[in-house]
Amino acid sequence: MKKILHNKPYLDNLEIEAVTKVLKSGWLIGGIEVEKLENNVKKIVNSKHAVAVNSGSSALHLALIALGVSTGDEVIIPTYTCTALLNTVFYLGAKPVIVDVEKDGFNIDPVLVKNEISKKTKAVIIPHEFGLPAKIDRIKKFGVSIVEDCAHAIGSNYKGRALGSYGDISIFSFYATKVITTGHGGMITTNKKKYAETVRDLIHYDQRQDYKVSYNYQMTDIAASIGNAQLAKFDFLMKRRKYIAKKYIDVLDKYKSVEYFPKKNANDLNHYRFIIKFRNIKIRDKFKKGLEKEGISTIIPIETYQLLHRYLKLDTKKFPNAEKLSQTTLVLPIHPGLSEKEIDKVAKTVDLLCSNKNQISETF
Repeated sequence: MKKILHNKPYLDNLEIEAVTKVLKSGWLIGGIEVEKLENNVKKIVNSKHAVAVNSGSSALHLALIALGVSTGDEVIIPTYTCTALLNTVFYLGAKPVIVDVEKDGFNIDPVLVKNEISKKTKAVIIPHEFGLPAKIDRIKKFGVSIVEDCAHAIGSNYKGRALGSYGDISIFSFYATKVITTGHGGMITTNKKKYAETVRDLIHYDQRQDYKVSYNYQMTDIAASIGNAQLAKFDFLMKRRKYIAKKYIDVLDKYKSVEYFPKKNANDLNHYRFIIKFRNIKIRDKFKKGLEKEGISTIIPIETYQLLHRYLKLDTKKFPNAEKLSQTTLVLPIHPGLSEKEIDKVAKTVDLLCSNKNQISETF
């Protein structure tokens, strides 16, 4: 039985031709393709400046440096997110201040952010987990510098604006399994010239008269060419994800107690992940095994051990919402490379599992 993968990049001849063209040119480091990718992303998020780098983590690191984060400063971040946020705060000798997510969502709780702001607070990193918008407009009112983490969020909008257009600095990831990929890669966008200049200066360290610590974070033209090929079919990729989501929603809407994300008719989101939320870990894991028996691979979006407060040995009672999410959520395959046969199989298997009366009574 062929396994249905939970995620994989959508690649075709466009990427092959783009990379071949770069290889034949003999110019492999950052050049025309990198500049083109920067311009493409600027258009998507309506930003004045964009700087391509070699990973989302590098983008986060540089963003914090541009904001002046250093030893002794505090940076507020949610616990329910990627460890890259924790890493980059520690890179700079700063202190991460970890807060819980909202009770009915996946993103950082603005109330908790406000409660943690102090004289030492230098920045808040706000991820839009799984492409679902955080309430970033509320947090902007607190007057603290914001790094908008759009690692999952390119193509999503919030209140009529593209995610990536709210932060003092915004960062993107183009890792292999993201909405848009360059293999590895990242991007920084901002409307503030001084931040863009700082970042560019930090990644271009040759031909200096005076030494300063810099970082080998440049993106190559090979990677950028893949990203440009991806963006050439961006509309298709977005439509395909929404199409697959609708197939699942048509099944799940029959079961009124089932909770899923993104919600129905969420046309302003990129559908990076399709998540089902269960009552408890026992039933979530039972459902996951049921899908696995049919050759359908799923993932737990963030495991309990991956919660940042767990890594830092903080009191778990202070993070009830993240704890619950880690034990009750499951991601279905939704990548654009799924065939119609695979989509139908996932939908039918989900329907079968949900219709099991013994299971449905304790599941949702």
